[in-house]
Amino acid sequence: MASSQENDVKKPETTITLKDDEKPETTITLKSSDGEVFEVPESAALLSYTIKIMVEDCRAGDVISLEQVDGKTLSWVITYLKKHAIDPFSEKDKDEFDTEFFSDKEFTSVVDIINAANYLNIKELLHTSTRKIADLMAIRWNRAMVGRIFW
Repeated sequence: MASSQENDVKKPETTITLKDDEKPETTITLKSSDGEVFEVPESAALLSYTIKIMVEDCRAGDVISLEQVDGKTLSWVITYLKKHAIDPFSEKDKDEFDTEFFSDKEFTSVVDIINAANYLNIKELLHTSTRKIADLMAIRWNRAMVGRIFW
């Protein structure tokens, strides 16, 4: 049996102090096609027109299933959206981030990101990722190799 002293032990409290004009960020829960669940800041998630429409159509706290995007690709998309949701974010900073973001991605990964950006209706990511594919094709491949991939 526990002594009364053990029962009286208080757990430390966590206090979050916000600035006067600062509110806690609302999050949206997204679920990938392979079952991975992500908590995403609303400001980032709503950069996707598809997610924005889904949020409007569901109840608060609902999990939004994205059946056409796997977990690995969705995690990349979320990273991109979080960075692009930051205010202010200069054009130079965007370009630097985009270059770094795609620097370690294989061709097939970029294609997966293109498909996700198209499905999620994220125009800026779609534009940036298709530009990356064009750059890869111009640098590394000849016309015959491109033909084998797309035709």
